[in-house]
Amino acid sequence: MPCTKCENGKYKWGKTGECKYDSKEECEKANPKKYSKMKPTPLGKKSYEEYDKELKEYNLSTQRFEFNTQKELHALLEKFWKDFDNAVLPFDKVEGTLKGMIKSAEKAQSTAKEYIKKAEIFNKQIKELGISEKEATAGSYIKQKQADIKSADNWIKVIKKFISDANNVD
Repeated sequence: MPCTKCENGKYKWGKTGECKYDSKEECEKANPKKYSKMKPTPLGKKSYEEYDKELKEYNLSTQRFEFNTQKELHALLEKFWKDFDNAVLPFDKVEGTLKGMIKSAEKAQSTAKEYIKKAEIFNKQIKELGISEKEATAGSYIKQKQADIKSADNWIKVIKKFISDANNVD
């Protein structure tokens, strides 16, 4: 135990010593045997001065372990996972909806392509019969369906990019 200063300005040995020494040096000189009686700890053969120096260097004397911290960390971890699930689970539903939209858009494209093929055959047959394209409305619908296919392509690209970007968020 080191010599410590008392409230009255004198020094005492350890925590329970008497406040009777006028200086720290006097206190330490009066208690040299107590230093020599100290046995090395299982951690090594360091002297009291070496341990005292380490305490001061690393400020170990003021550090504490609070057991409540572990409970707080566990509670925060649980809260994180709950918050994370609340953020991710709706995206899973959105992703499913978006993938459904892609399938629907692809079906619409397929139907539009089929329409174009049949409309082109129809237009060819009309021309062979001598009817003008203006009289038969299939020609304008072909152009509209080609535009619809391009629009569906654009939407599919946008949705796929959104899904890809969302899955690649760090």
